Amino acid sequence: MGLRLACAFTLLLGTFLAAGGGVAVAAEPGDEKDQVIQKLLERVEALEQQVAALEQARAPQSVPSAIAIAKEPAQPSLAQQPTRDDDATQPDLGSRFNFHGYADAGFQRDVDGDTKKFEQGEIDLFATEQLSPRLTALMEVALETDSESLANDVQVNVERLLLQYRRNAFFNVDIGSYRTALGYYSTAYLRGAWLQTAISRPKMFTFEDQGGFLPLHAVGVSVNGRVPSGSLNLHYLLEAGSSRNYGNTVGLGLESSFNRATNLAMYSQPSAVPGLEVGFSAYHDLFSPAANFRLDRSVWMIHFVYVRGRVEFLNEGMRIGLSDGSLGSGTGLGFYSQIAYRVGSSWKPYGRVEYLNAYGIGAINTAASRAYEPWKTVYTGGVRDDLTESVAVKFEVGRETDYLRPSYITEAVQLAFTF
Repeated sequence: MGLRLACAFTLLLGTFLAAGGGVAVAAEPGDEKDQVIQKLLERVEALEQQVAALEQARAPQSVPSAIAIAKEPAQPSLAQQPTRDDDATQPDLGSRFNFHGYADAGFQRDVDGDTKKFEQGEIDLFATEQLSPRLTALMEVALETDSESLANDVQVNVERLLLQYRRNAFFNVDIGSYRTALGYYSTAYLRGAWLQTAISRPKMFTFEDQGGFLPLHAVGVSVNGRVPSGSLNLHYLLEAGSSRNYGNTVGLGLESSFNRATNLAMYSQPSAVPGLEVGFSAYHDLFSPAANFRLDRSVWMIHFVYVRGRVEFLNEGMRIGLSDGSLGSGTGLGFYSQIAYRVGSSWKPYGRVEYLNAYGIGAINTAASRAYEPWKTVYTGGVRDDLTESVAVKFEVGRETDYLRPSYITEAVQLAFTF
């Protein structure tokens, strides 16, 4: 711009002087006037050539950056990246604060058609705040609108509240309310229905406040990281805290904070088979499912999971043991297997089979064990259609058998989305 202004000013000055604005030029003969004007025109032309050369020199510097931006790969959608919770909850280092929300609504028909209703599902709010290069605050809150009985009766459940310390790949610490690392499914997906393929969760991973029997939540300390293991790519988790107690402890003087809970989990993600994960967990705690009962509870789980590309193949086995000292004990053996395959760009049919056998001896007899863990077999099939990267519609039908009532059919349609 400065050179262009100089050119314009020089041209104007030359025109003014040639027209007689300056006394010295006006007094000169006509030939000298023509020479002055010619010199001024040559000077302007030279200056314009310099400006053009500078602009041409600057142009190549902006081209590579534009090409680099155009070649930057697009990020895949979250729906195509089911992953373990310890990876999914890492903050985006490009932003100190990250927020995600998940919600759903649908229609259900179950118990041979005795129940038919539209319902607003849960609203799951998930946020992280990077406090420092190594410290992150994490909070997940679930608004359980699907369990409301009155218009203003919406339960607010603090699903997780953690202060996370990230030292390196081998040593990390989470302090607060965490999701217990039992098996794969519970920690691979947040609570939002949009994240999982199916409408329903595997029966064994039903949340405690919705009638589930596994201790999926605890308050305490969780240490996790990688184990130097080469191509096996081993990971460990050590947890110590207090499990949530939804039992009745009136008159026993028991508090949930005294329900000592410990857990050890290890899993391998071998580099030779991308998408494969094999692992186990061993859990123990004390809890009171009802007044006058304080039980030792142990849970052992193994899983074999392959999630890559269009394929999703989930398999988990469980053994849960309940003991009341010398008075009796109960045992539950169960598993589920789920397979899904993405067809085209958005359709994902899936199927799942589940089984549980509960039995007991003594004070915790078989009838009591099956009342505590009532379901026996569940067959589920459906299809998920991702309308966009943020919205999915699901159709599902299932058949369930338990120990307390005849078999029944369930049907459901769900619209799930993230924001």
